Amino acid sequence: MGNYRNVEIDFIERTLELISQYEGLLYRFKFDKQFNYTLLTNCLLGIIVFPKEKAISFLPKDRITEKLRVTMGINESTINKDYVDLQSFVYALRNSIAHFNIEFESQNEEFLIDRIVFNDYQKAAGHVVASFVPVELLSFIRYYGSWFVSNARKYRKDIYEAPS
Repeated sequence: MGNYRNVEIDFIERTLELISQYEGLLYRFKFDKQFNYTLLTNCLLGIIVFPKEKAISFLPKDRITEKLRVTMGINESTINKDYVDLQSFVYALRNSIAHFNIEFESQNEEFLIDRIVFNDYQKAAGHVVASFVPVELLSFIRYYGSWFVSNARKYRKDIYEAPS
């Protein structure tokens, strides 16, 4: 288990690994005991909220283009067009997560989750930051977490160099 050497990077990497470990164990549980979206929502804290608090300068400034959406694995999910770059989007997403302004929508009788909706708590009611199909939220989390780690290592080599 060990201590954190570089908490921002280590925490994100461990959170991503936690998701992968859970996916490997998921088959062991009955369907009604599989808490995929609970874990995913908890992991948002470790990947979006916590690092932003300590390392805001590493937030990406890339424009949200169709090509980037495809790279992130976002096809059916929607990101509010008010957020034209990843930095403003991640910041708004962070606020939604931190204030737990999240809705889980179901369109079926079994109450299975069809969409995870992140609302902006500071704007008018109904202002949606993003609406994710669950599998695409996982894809986005993996993309963003990996991007954050590589960016932090690239620009802060003095702090984030891996131990030899």
